Amino acid sequence: MQAAAATTLATALAVAVALLLAPVQALEVTKVSTGRLLWRVPAEAGATVDLEYTNSIFGAPTTERFEVSGRALRLVEISSTQEAVLQYLALDPPYQSRDGRLVSRRHGPFVGELTIRIGQTGQQRLMAGGREIPLYRAGDGEAVRLAVARRPRALVLIRRPHPP
Repeated sequence: MQAAAATTLATALAVAVALLLAPVQALEVTKVSTGRLLWRVPAEAGATVDLEYTNSIFGAPTTERFEVSGRALRLVEISSTQEAVLQYLALDPPYQSRDGRLVSRRHGPFVGELTIRIGQTGQQRLMAGGREIPLYRAGDGEAVRLAVARRPRALVLIRRPHPP
């Protein structure tokens, strides 16, 4: 009986270790100037990541929505409260209307990484994995890089980088 219990425990531990070491996808945000990891959040295939900011020319709330596909991101839509933002970005009408915003469903190419420069007025932030990630905290004039990586599940779940 004790041998069976020991075998069951060993099996359970082996399964737990295998699950914790299994690679999962994560969205990683690093500071370009230092390479320092600022944030890491789970990012499963098909998940959306919203880059929200205030457009510096028109002062309008704007969102660029990306979809996770493998180890890449793909722009799937841009929305704003002002049509001028979509026109400035050379997005042709017709636009859809949703929740007080105009939406252009534009599919961009798949990119392995995305670099974002932090501006004074943009207040850039990501909405990913149910979390708000305040990119603007990296500092005015700084740049951050977004990339999808495969990491051991334990690293994604346990090790949470500390933002600036």
